[in-house]
Amino acid sequence: MTSEVSPILDLFSLTLEVNHLQKACDFYQQVVGLKVQALDEKQGTCTLEFSSGQQLHLWMPITRQVPSERLSQLGARGGSHVHWAMQIPKGTLQQAREHLGQHGIPWQEIDLASGDQPADLGLYFWDPAFHGLELREVDVQDERFPVVPPGQAAETGLPVVGLREVALAFQDYAAMKQRLPEAYGFAFLKEMEDRNFAQFTLGPWPERDGLFTPRRWLYAWDPQVGLADMLGGEHATVTFLADVDAVEKRVRQSGLSHFRDEQGLVVCDPEGHVFEFVPFEFMQD
Repeated sequence: MTSEVSPILDLFSLTLEVNHLQKACDFYQQVVGLKVQALDEKQGTCTLEFSSGQQLHLWMPITRQVPSERLSQLGARGGSHVHWAMQIPKGTLQQAREHLGQHGIPWQEIDLASGDQPADLGLYFWDPAFHGLELREVDVQDERFPVVPPGQAAETGLPVVGLREVALAFQDYAAMKQRLPEAYGFAFLKEMEDRNFAQFTLGPWPERDGLFTPRRWLYAWDPQVGLADMLGGEHATVTFLADVDAVEKRVRQSGLSHFRDEQGLVVCDPEGHVFEFVPFEFMQD
């Protein structure tokens, strides 16, 4: 670990690639309980919002067109088979189990706690495009608040209050471990002994996961089958809240392909992921 302060503040949005736009949009609206902010069937895009203000974008690839002219400059795509997690308030796991059961959605439960921690269950299931979803309970009164606090659970759908984590695959695992902290400033937390699996805290410094913390995370591993048979995402597009000037300085020094405009900084990672960095004020626009 390093004592250097990370310029990464929080997780803002994730973009998923889907093969049936309306089916995926309905799933996230009716089953998960997100609010549809924009739906463009001709363009093949849907934007949904969490109560925290974070967003989920769905892109359906359509020949001879791109879902985002701006992000297409660096070949942005929606992620394939992305494993990602959402926050639910502590004490609502049974409610989530029952809700998924009512919709006929099978789920798997795994205790993710370390040996010295109380049980910390993850609830895993799939969306219609075979992205791997996870629910984790968080203590909404925890003092380790992220920049974007959890929202309020909706009256319908799952008791989701925000994004929690994104898991991405990297073919060159060793290069990734060096690049993510150096080229972007992600705060490295830990690595597993028996797997090529690294965890980065999306905040100013590395913090321990578990114990129902509302902090958010970026997981990075080599192409492998993870928990609940889920894979890390490929060619994912992810947006982070950040000190954009500080990230841009690192990116310039690294020589990575990028551009910056009035919206933020967009970088093409060598593994094909596209990372966007925007200021906190972006959420208030």
